[in-house]
Amino acid sequence: MSSPHEENYLYEAESSVIGSIMKDKDLMEDCPLTPESFSPEWKNGVIFSVLKFAHEEFKGEENPFDLVLMAKHWGTELQEIGGIPKLYSIMRSVPTSGMYKHYAQVVNEAHVEREIQKVAFKMAAGKMTIDQVKQKTVELEELRDRTTTDMSSVKMGDMIKQHVKLLRKRRDAKGGITGFKSFSPNMNNLTKGYQRGDLIIVGARPSMGKTAWLCNEALAISEDGTAVLIISGEDGAMNLLERTIASAGRVKLSHMKSGQMTEPDWERYTMGGKIVAGRNIFIDDTPSPTIESVKRKSFKMVKEFPLMALLVDYLQHLKSEKSFGSERELYKYISYEMKQIARRLDIPVISLAAVKRDVDTRQDKRPLMSDVRDCGNIESDADLLAFLCRDDYYNADSSRKGLMDIIIAKGRNVGTGTVTVVFDKQYQSLLDMTEEERKKRRDKGLSGS
Repeated sequence: MSSPHEENYLYEAESSVIGSIMKDKDLMEDCPLTPESFSPEWKNGVIFSVLKFAHEEFKGEENPFDLVLMAKHWGTELQEIGGIPKLYSIMRSVPTSGMYKHYAQVVNEAHVEREIQKVAFKMAAGKMTIDQVKQKTVELEELRDRTTTDMSSVKMGDMIKQHVKLLRKRRDAKGGITGFKSFSPNMNNLTKGYQRGDLIIVGARPSMGKTAWLCNEALAISEDGTAVLIISGEDGAMNLLERTIASAGRVKLSHMKSGQMTEPDWERYTMGGKIVAGRNIFIDDTPSPTIESVKRKSFKMVKEFPLMALLVDYLQHLKSEKSFGSERELYKYISYEMKQIARRLDIPVISLAAVKRDVDTRQDKRPLMSDVRDCGNIESDADLLAFLCRDDYYNADSSRKGLMDIIIAKGRNVGTGTVTVVFDKQYQSLLDMTEEERKKRRDKGLSGS
């Protein structure tokens, strides 16, 4: 059952689609929706039918949705949908048709979800065979693709206004962050933040600090109210909570794990807990998550939190509801689908990935792009491909003990480079390298870079 918030958002989305069409008749020409696309809870499907008929019937008119024209043709019959006042109210509620594609996608996704529920009920009642379910699944996939395949072509000239807004946003940022911020200011300087619609892959060997990095980024991204959905096939929700509170409150993780919390620990825990409780960070630790379920959960969440980021821990733990001949084909499909989630929802998708053990045999122990080649088309699908590396993982006496390198191996719009941060493992904290920190390290006989 949908929450009142979700129902209100869907009603607004349906009204926005109808209002946009009334403002721009050309939208009806290629609209992939049908009356059945709209929720039966309201009369919007009937209104859409009326507009579709008017679009055909009054094709020669400058505005086929002219309210006077429609009143003359239908008269009192329009009372079924609320009359002219209802149509006028919907049209007035939509200031611009600029969000039409987004809302059409929301309406279509809700339609698909309703159809999935119908299939589930029929299966439970024994009214569908396995073959019928498979056929219906194919049909629903095609239905879900309507609002992407049918609405993908955009004239360049029509994008100029939107591009000017983007340029102004970049100008106002004054060379700073234009996307969702990282915990590291130096990382933000290099990447300008995690951009909407981008797929970011961060690879590392086991025990390198991947999950700690993810928790620190979740805290940073959520600081301004942005929602973060963490899909964890690696760690349970409670473990992620512990790591996040440890970082936010500077609580020793080992003390939490052992239960031997001191009074100062509890004070810091309370502070960290308040920070975490005030953020929109959500964890889904369903074992063996499928990319299809991740897509469904992301589409559902963005309805409630349009400003969100998806974080995945990690790529190789994802499965699929489909069958593939090899792991490479599976990961190729998964990386493609993650990119589609980023693009369709206009959110950053950040996924961790395990890299091959070939790294351990190299003299410098530095990962390369080829180390994720077994994971499908990550090299080409990713807008930003980074690796985490720590010298002290391989050499406990390293002068770079406590440092983590974030190596940007590919940046589609930002270039490449390396950002060095401090990894305070006992607190699961990642901090930018400052001059003060460099001095502290040099005083201890450690490398400052």
